[in-house]
Amino acid sequence: MQDAPILIEANILKRRDVASIDIVENAFSSGPVADALRQAPLIERRKGLNKEAFDREYRHQQRPVILEGYAADWPAVRDWSFEHLAQRCGDTPVVVNSYSSQRSAQASFAEFVAMMKHNEGPDTQPIYLQEWYYKASRPELAADLPELDIAQYDFRRDLYGEVISTNHQLWLGQRGGVTRLHQDSYTIDVMHVQLVGEKHWIVMGPDANLAETAAGDADLHALAEDPATRLMQCTLQPGDVLYLPALWFHRIKLLSNSIGLGRKCLDQANLQAHIRQRMAELLALALNPEEVKLTHPELFNVVMMRNRVWAKRMGIDLSKLRP
Repeated sequence: MQDAPILIEANILKRRDVASIDIVENAFSSGPVADALRQAPLIERRKGLNKEAFDREYRHQQRPVILEGYAADWPAVRDWSFEHLAQRCGDTPVVVNSYSSQRSAQASFAEFVAMMKHNEGPDTQPIYLQEWYYKASRPELAADLPELDIAQYDFRRDLYGEVISTNHQLWLGQRGGVTRLHQDSYTIDVMHVQLVGEKHWIVMGPDANLAETAAGDADLHALAEDPATRLMQCTLQPGDVLYLPALWFHRIKLLSNSIGLGRKCLDQANLQAHIRQRMAELLALALNPEEVKLTHPELFNVVMMRNRVWAKRMGIDLSKLRP
C-alpha cells in the first residue's frame, strides 16, 4: 500500500517550513514587496468612534481600523513600564522567546526584565515574551486593563463560558523584536491595545497569495501587484486599539521596548470555521503529536501551552484519559 502523497500548501504565505518563512521575511527587506510597502497606504485612524459606528462601518464590513487613543485613560497605559511590572510580578514564571525552539527559556518575570537590560549591542537578538496569559498567573493585572466595549460581540462567551477570557494575552519585548507574517488561528478577529512603546504593523488581506512561478520561485512581483493583497501598514502608539478582521495576515515589529495587549473576538458568523479549526488542532495533537512536532517545531510548544491554559481554565483534567 503506497503512502499518501504529502500535500504542500500552494500559498507560500501559509507555509510554516523554515525556507518559506525566510522567503516571506526577506521580502519585507528588499524586492518588489519592500518597494510596494514604501507606498502602501496607512490603516485608517478614527478618533471618538463609538461602538455602533465601529460595528456598522468596520466590523460588519470586515475593514481594519485604528481607534486612536481609545484606551488612553487605562491605568496600564498611564502607569505601566517594565520596571513597574517587575515589582508587581517579579516572581511569576514566564516562557521567554517561546516561538523559538532554540532560544526558548523559562524565567521569572524579574529575570526577563533583567535579561532585557543586559541584552544590548549590535550582535544581540531582541528578547520577546509572547502570549503571556496573565489572567491565569496574575489575574490582579486585569484591573488595569478594562474590558473593551467594542469587543462584547465575542461569541466565545456563549461557546465556552466566561472563563475563556484567559485568551487576553500580553506581548512584551525589546526594540527590534519581530512577530513574523501569519494569520491568527481559529478564524478569530484581532484587537490589539498598545500600552507601552510603539509597534509597526504590516497587514495583508485574507486573499493575499504568494504563488510559485513555473520555475519554482516565489512570485513576489505578483503578490506586490495583486489588488487582493491589500497591503497596508500602521504604527500603534500607547492608547491606540487596532481592529483586524479574522484571517488577515499581519507582521509586527517593535520600534521601541513595547507592551501590548492582545484581545481575540469570535464573530458568530465565523463559528463553524472556528469549531472545525479548533477540533483539527486538538485531534492533531492527540493522534499525531510527534508528526506535529516534526512539521511545526517552532510552533509546537506554543500550541501546547495555549491548549493547556485553555484546558485548565475550562476545568479539564488532562491527566485523565478515558477510553
